[in-house]
Amino acid sequence: MITTLDDYPLHQTPLPLAIPATSDRNFYDRFWFNGFVGDGSLYFSVAMGFYPNRRVLDGGFSVIVDGHQYSLHVSGDMPLDRTKTEIGPLLIQTIVPMRRHRVVVNDPGRGFEADLSFEAGTGTHEEDRQVLTDGVQTSMDVTRMSQFGAWSGWIAVKGKRIEVNPRVTNGTRDRSWGIRPCGENGGRPHRWASQFYFGWSQTFWDDFVLHGVFFSDAKGDLVIRSGGTIPRVPKGDTPVFARDTGEVAATPCGYQFEYIPGTRRLRHAFVRFQRPDGATWELEYEPLLSFHMAGVGYFHPTWGHGCWKGSYAIDDETWKLAELDITQPHLFHVQQVCKVTLNGKQRSCGILEHAAYGPHAPSGFKDLHDGYRAPAR
Repeated sequence: MITTLDDYPLHQTPLPLAIPATSDRNFYDRFWFNGFVGDGSLYFSVAMGFYPNRRVLDGGFSVIVDGHQYSLHVSGDMPLDRTKTEIGPLLIQTIVPMRRHRVVVNDPGRGFEADLSFEAGTGTHEEDRQVLTDGVQTSMDVTRMSQFGAWSGWIAVKGKRIEVNPRVTNGTRDRSWGIRPCGENGGRPHRWASQFYFGWSQTFWDDFVLHGVFFSDAKGDLVIRSGGTIPRVPKGDTPVFARDTGEVAATPCGYQFEYIPGTRRLRHAFVRFQRPDGATWELEYEPLLSFHMAGVGYFHPTWGHGCWKGSYAIDDETWKLAELDITQPHLFHVQQVCKVTLNGKQRSCGILEHAAYGPHAPSGFKDLHDGYRAPAR
């Protein structure tokens, strides 16, 4: 099981790097990217996941433009050598670690092509480790690093070509790895699948990016939370880390989410961040555009992460956003391009990602996927 990665001094266990230290079937290692224009005129996302204990590699590319979400899904056998970050028409290249990445999509027959370059504008931020348990069993144990920057290049989707301008196209990339439910279920479901309330946000300002993540339990209490004010850095090819650039912690400490009646789709949101000096920053989010994370596999009923679909499978789909039934559970998980106001004064743009499954007392949710009901007056 020796691979090319074993030629580098990276080992954390006596095992070759191709063999995870855990035999948990839900172990994964993942690339994810987004890109968006702050007025909501463009959003795209790219994902690629490795599931070595399931021997599956999958990926997706999804774009919203002109009121439609176009998605390309691909899945197949996972190679032993994880330097091979390519499946079918989707290629992800790490040009300079922690600095520059490239995404190529080459499927003109299905109407999906792209050549996109991500250039980091901040150091890489390490989120606090995220652990959830179901009794004595670990249901989630994840490390995620996030980095913020800009995109250049082009996209051609279903006959429409889009030039991607780095002056207006913000982006986030993350790498996450560890254990979280994926693939075909077996046995009794983990508790997290019946109660899961998650927020993840990046807002882009002249000199910094404000990033935060939190998980809430059914009572509304924050059980996992972390974040930071991450300074922007000059262009360059030297790997850079947020911890070395003056990053200051900014931890989500409160939230107020307002929903479209009958749904779990946000129509307005507030999140408060606590800084080490005791100052509280409040962000107000006004959603402009909702990207459905199912477009790159999250909670997708047939293209869910890590599902075995044979040695190679590929398909695409098109959704007209105005016609989607957003009360369907696989569409609860979204990233929303937002207008953002900081402390009632500064205005910019950003992303608010949200997924809510199961009970959540502050929102009035009682079951797995009941919709919001305004309280009686």
